[in-house]
Amino acid sequence: MEQLIFGKPVADNLDAESKKIFTNFTLNKRKPKISAITVGENPASMLYVSRKQEKADELGVIFDWNKYPASITQKQLETHINEISNNTDGLIVQLPLPDHLNPAEVINCIPPEVDVDGLTSVNLGKLFSFNYQIIPATSLAVLEMLKFYSIETVDKNVVIAGRSRLVSAPLAKILSSKKFNANVTVIHSYTSNQKLFIQNADIFISAVGSAKIFDQAYFKKGSTVIDIGISTVDGKTYGDVDPTGLVDYLSFRAPYPGGVGPVTVSALFYNLAKLIN
Repeated sequence: MEQLIFGKPVADNLDAESKKIFTNFTLNKRKPKISAITVGENPASMLYVSRKQEKADELGVIFDWNKYPASITQKQLETHINEISNNTDGLIVQLPLPDHLNPAEVINCIPPEVDVDGLTSVNLGKLFSFNYQIIPATSLAVLEMLKFYSIETVDKNVVIAGRSRLVSAPLAKILSSKKFNANVTVIHSYTSNQKLFIQNADIFISAVGSAKIFDQAYFKKGSTVIDIGISTVDGKTYGDVDPTGLVDYLSFRAPYPGGVGPVTVSALFYNLAKLIN
């Protein structure tokens, strides 16, 4: 019998931990502050940042939203990042950025000590030295879900679909470490037989962003499926996984919506708490 694993109780746990640190920080110094940068008026970006603003209000964190026009130059944006970084405890640059901007260079302008997304080359590099303090929020959300629901990873075959620096790279490294001891495979658009890999997975994590591309035929009976991908078709949003026929087929499934999503924003603020603690 498939057990749907929802993100809300996991997020609540992270929020409780973060709030203790924020309250103590406020008592001893001042209210913690997180800053966000958006470029242009991408509707999805505006929605995501609005959710982060709501979470900041809930946790007693000052939220500083800096909005810039899509016409801003690379140099201008980097100058603003340098200025904002000097007066905040955490800084987010909401992706995607307009095509004329180089996202990797923009992200690497953020000082590692305020990089709450954990996406600078310095913080990503620390994941490979096991000297890391923070984990990119979406990856951390998946790890917290696995831990909360006691899903075993030791000697389990984990397949991750997609190869972004936000999800697959951090997850592949951490899940294959001695802390989790999983056997990790990353598949992508050039993988010739994706179904063969997925059918061998004890845990399948999808971060592709293409509506319902994986159905029951892809999954091993009794496996765990975590759906991170989000895509929009005809004004409606979908995950990567088609849930048809999965109720009596899987052991665990983190669905879209309601699965990893609610944990991701809480994971971001958990990272902020670790940076200021």
